[in-house]
Amino acid sequence: MSELIFQEFAAGYSPGVMAVSGVSMRITGGSVTAVIGPNGSGKSTLLKGIMSFPGIHSRGSVTLDSSPVQSMNRSERAGRIAYLPQSPPVPAGLTAIETVLLGRFPHRSAWSSDTAEDTRIALDALDMVGASHLADKFTDEISGGENRLVNLAAVLSQKTEVILLDEPGSSLDYGHAAQLWKLLSDLADRGIVILATTHRIEMSGNAFDKVLLLSEGKALAFGNPEDVFLSKDLLSRVYKTPMKVRQSSPGSSWIVFPGSSE
Repeated sequence: MSELIFQEFAAGYSPGVMAVSGVSMRITGGSVTAVIGPNGSGKSTLLKGIMSFPGIHSRGSVTLDSSPVQSMNRSERAGRIAYLPQSPPVPAGLTAIETVLLGRFPHRSAWSSDTAEDTRIALDALDMVGASHLADKFTDEISGGENRLVNLAAVLSQKTEVILLDEPGSSLDYGHAAQLWKLLSDLADRGIVILATTHRIEMSGNAFDKVLLLSEGKALAFGNPEDVFLSKDLLSRVYKTPMKVRQSSPGSSWIVFPGSSE
């Protein structure tokens, strides 16, 4: 299985000011790692730093199976790491299936046409996210939540070792969000490294194997959900409001919500 290793990784919008720093962790295929923290804590910047976005500066290192990610060219990185931004553009004039087929670009030579295999993979990806019925609909005519599913399908069709997702459950109702996290867990079981930012920390027990907690641009804690969530008053301090944390039963869902301290 693939392995993504961070060593004192930091990223920001200027060389001297890092929006997020101190990230040291090892995550492997077979697990889902959630990046949590309040708005402005550096969650999105962390993912952009991994992908070496233009205008993003980074320090430290991220390696994928001993290969430095920052040294990969754009084509190599796209062939090994897929990224779904928080607000992906909605391409005008394309159907859902045409949008999903964009995810096959890293596996094709320049200007080559879609193959039957590409189309099969794209249709399978739409089916995996429960959006097969959208295949022939134009993306500028469907809802934001439906576009979210189409863009996720495009990421899945990329067939990479690592998938990075920035708030993948945004624009999705609770039912579709739960299905999404179940899908990500299933993908991890196939050996894919899943790293996703989220505010849906109440879903941790069923969806996340590891949690990275960021606060004010610093990596504050990394580990199993129970280790991070049950650290005394940690969530209350980070979110600046009293929080209750409960586990419904061993190995099942964690429940996290504002409430008076006990």
